[in-house]
Amino acid sequence: MDKFYAVILAGGLSKRIKSKIPKVFHKVSGKMMIEWSIEACIPLNPKKIFVVGNSENEDTLESVCGKYPNVEVVVQEVPRGTGDAVNTVGKFINDGIIYVAPGDAPLIKTETIKNMLDIMLKTDMDAVILSAEVPNPEGYGRIVRDGDRFIKIVEHGDANENERKIKEVNGGFYIFRGDKLFKALEKISPNNSQGEYYLTDVFNFFENVQVIKAEDWREILGVNTREQLAIVEGVMQERIKKNHMDNGVTFIMPENVYVEYSVKIGRDSIIYPFVALLGNTVIGENCVIGPFKVLNNETIPDGSEIW
Repeated sequence: MDKFYAVILAGGLSKRIKSKIPKVFHKVSGKMMIEWSIEACIPLNPKKIFVVGNSENEDTLESVCGKYPNVEVVVQEVPRGTGDAVNTVGKFINDGIIYVAPGDAPLIKTETIKNMLDIMLKTDMDAVILSAEVPNPEGYGRIVRDGDRFIKIVEHGDANENERKIKEVNGGFYIFRGDKLFKALEKISPNNSQGEYYLTDVFNFFENVQVIKAEDWREILGVNTREQLAIVEGVMQERIKKNHMDNGVTFIMPENVYVEYSVKIGRDSIIYPFVALLGNTVIGENCVIGPFKVLNNETIPDGSEIW
């Protein structure tokens, strides 16, 4: 597919996370959130991935993105909302199929993006939206429907009392037809509570929009606060350890073990509680790692026991 592109939004000002480090550079299980976002779409072979940053994080983004092929950093000079952020790539692309995602939501799965893309390629939809039914929709844009038919997305700050009761929320992940997207972006205005150009307003100018729900609502979780960062970390740890267990590793009380994404563990190895496995640690087969051990970039031969 020659004309499939990805646009990842990484220009937020990160005020609520209370950090000198922009939030997209905070790590989840040893990998920056922006890296998780980029790597989720790479297997789908986009012709180019555009990462939209701001003037403050541009240099760091260039450094991080430089290790990936076909990733280009674009700067949104003035933070005027998600619609304006996407519009900054309009001078590079104006057609094709475009995937748009936040850079602070590291749990999205490649399979989910592929499902969205497949729907776009097999139908005449103008756009595909990923939604989720969440326990607490506070702060999220709501998906407003008439029966099953999509009507609009209303941001939390602009939602009325009835709309705020809706638990189906906008995940912030979209697939667009590029020509329709950029024509619609020309028509949106900042007439809302934030005074910003909302990307979600483009759906007011589309005729054919399909909304699909994420199988696991946690895929859409984004990070604005340290509490949300901890929640996302917990989900990622579940995934990482499940993958190891599916491949023959035993965790005694897995909830009390921390394993970074790059760690390798051989089958029939046993990991006791209160262990942290960091960096490029490699544990061989049939090993035992006793409690209260921290292994950082270490290689443990087959059959070893560490107590």
